[in-house]
Amino acid sequence: MMEKILTISIAAYNAELDIKRCLDSFISTNVLEELELIVVNDGSKDNTLNVAKQYEKKYPGIIKVIDKKNGGHGSTINASIKEATGKYYKIVDSDDWIDPEELEKLVFWLRNNDADLVLTPYKCVNADKIEDFELIYPYDAMMEIKKITNIEKKSNIIVYMHSTTFKKEVIKRMGPIIDENCFYVDLEYTIFPLYYIKNFVCLDYIVYQYLLGTDEQSMNIKNMIKRRNQHLKVVTRIINYYSDKKRTLKEPVQEIILNRIHSAILSQYKIYANMEPKESIAEVKKFDMWLKQFPELYTGAQGRFMKIIYLNRATRFMFYAPIIRILKIMHLEPKI
Repeated sequence: MMEKILTISIAAYNAELDIKRCLDSFISTNVLEELELIVVNDGSKDNTLNVAKQYEKKYPGIIKVIDKKNGGHGSTINASIKEATGKYYKIVDSDDWIDPEELEKLVFWLRNNDADLVLTPYKCVNADKIEDFELIYPYDAMMEIKKITNIEKKSNIIVYMHSTTFKKEVIKRMGPIIDENCFYVDLEYTIFPLYYIKNFVCLDYIVYQYLLGTDEQSMNIKNMIKRRNQHLKVVTRIINYYSDKKRTLKEPVQEIILNRIHSAILSQYKIYANMEPKESIAEVKKFDMWLKQFPELYTGAQGRFMKIIYLNRATRFMFYAPIIRILKIMHLEPKI
C-alpha cells in the first residue's frame, strides 16, 4: 500500500445530497491511492451513513467511515485527528468539494517537500449560480510562491480553514482539543496549531471549492444570529488562548493570530448589529465590557463598522439603538 500523503477529514451531518459530489471530486484524481479520506458521520438522521459506507466498501484503504453520535463540527475534527495517518492533514466540508487537477498538484508538492503549514487559495462558489465565483488568497502579492519560510519572519498571511493544510505532526501535537457541540470552531482549528509550527509555504493551487449562499450554512446571517452565543464562545476561547500563550509566541505569529481574532471580534459586533436593537443592546454592551480587559484587542479591530462601535463607546452606547435602526431603514446592515 502506498504511503498516505494527505488525510482529508470530511464532516458529514445529514449530507446525503452533498456527500457524493464531495467524494467523487477526490475519486476522480490520479493521486487517490495517496489519500486517506476520513468521513465522520456526525449522527446524521438521513441516509448519509449508508452512502458513505458504500464508498468505503468500494474504496477500501482509501475511504474510512467513522460513525458517532452528534457532537458538532469540532467533534468530527477531534475524531479524525485521532485516526489520521497521512503526512499532512486537511479539512473539507461535505457540501464543498475540491478541484481534482489542483489537488494533484498539491499532493505532488506535499510528497516531495516538508512545511508545517501549507497555504493555498480557494474558490467561493455561488450556490445559486455555480459559474459565479470569487478567488480568496491567504497571502499578499509580495509572498514568494513555493518558498518555505520561517514562521518568525514577518509576513502577510491569513489562516483561513479552506486554505490551510497542516503537517500531521503539528495537528497531533495540538491534539483533539476543538470545542464540541459548537459552530464556528474553524477559528480554533486554524489558530491553535500555530503554536507548534516552525515554517510555512504559499502555493498557488486553487484546491478548495467553497459553496456559499445556502440557507443551511452556518455563515448565513439568520443562523449566525440564532447561534450567536456559540460564536461568542469561540471568540472567547481564542482570545483566552492568545492571552495565555502570548508571551511564548514570536511576534510574527502573534500578528497572524491577532488578524484572525480582530476579524472574529468584528463579526461578533456585526451579528449584534443585524438583530433588533432592543434585543441586542444589552448583549453588545456586555461583550464590549468584557473585551475591555484586553486593550490591544479592544482597539485592534478595524473597518467602517468598528468606527460606529468606537463612537458608541465614547457615548456609552447611548445612540446605539437609533444608529442601528437607521442602518436597517437604509438597508445598510453590516455584512459578515
